[in-house]
Amino acid sequence: MTQQHIAHRFSRALSTYDRHAIVQQQICHHLIHLLDKQGRKEFPRLLEIGCGSGYFTRLLHQYNRVDEWVINDLCADCEPGIRTLLQGKEVKFLAGDASRIYFPGKFDLIASASAMQWIEDLPAFIERIASLLQPEGLFLGNVFAPGNLQEIRELTGQGLSYPTLAEWQAWLSPYFHIHHLQEEENRLTFQHPTEVLKHLKYTGVTATNSAPWTRKQLERFTNQYLERFSCPEGVALTYRPLYIVAEQKSYPPFYSPK
Repeated sequence: MTQQHIAHRFSRALSTYDRHAIVQQQICHHLIHLLDKQGRKEFPRLLEIGCGSGYFTRLLHQYNRVDEWVINDLCADCEPGIRTLLQGKEVKFLAGDASRIYFPGKFDLIASASAMQWIEDLPAFIERIASLLQPEGLFLGNVFAPGNLQEIRELTGQGLSYPTLAEWQAWLSPYFHIHHLQEEENRLTFQHPTEVLKHLKYTGVTATNSAPWTRKQLERFTNQYLERFSCPEGVALTYRPLYIVAEQKSYPPFYSPK
């Protein structure tokens, strides 16, 4: 799975994302709640990684004062929507892989909602995040934990590899004071397995699947889903978000992000 392929799938889902990304929107609101608990509302420079349709950007703008926005997404197609959303603000949009592209200067808040699971080398990425923060700068975001979309993985064998909470603890601890690190479970229900597939397609999650299914494969998937994951409301789909709020420790000045 190349970054170009992932960007293409999510670009195709931009127009449908906000109507179908129910859990992702819940996650954004919870992240804002966690940020509010830190008692900090003013951030001279903010970097958002993986802005997507701009739902989280809108909430960050609504509830906080930010002087300069640096916004990133793998998909360059996100830029027009972000510029419309932040019209009149100082905005720099940088398209590309957040683990590789250059981000100018230091930031008071680095935020990311439901995007970091696509980063290939997460320990190196966490180190890079720390190097980009001002002293006592905040890192706010979420990833997904093992068991996320478990129904899809069990039936298809496809899906991302999700690090455990203990792994995140180990990666963050050298660079951050961890204020919040917690998993939750969000369960969606649909009338039929085909609605599950539509939900995944319209939110871009099918970036993990590169080949179209045959009719037989679809029938097998549908029958197995109904057999194994039925519930009174229809069928279930499980999300397991993991939330992070961390404050940068004093960081070695010799590190220079690539």
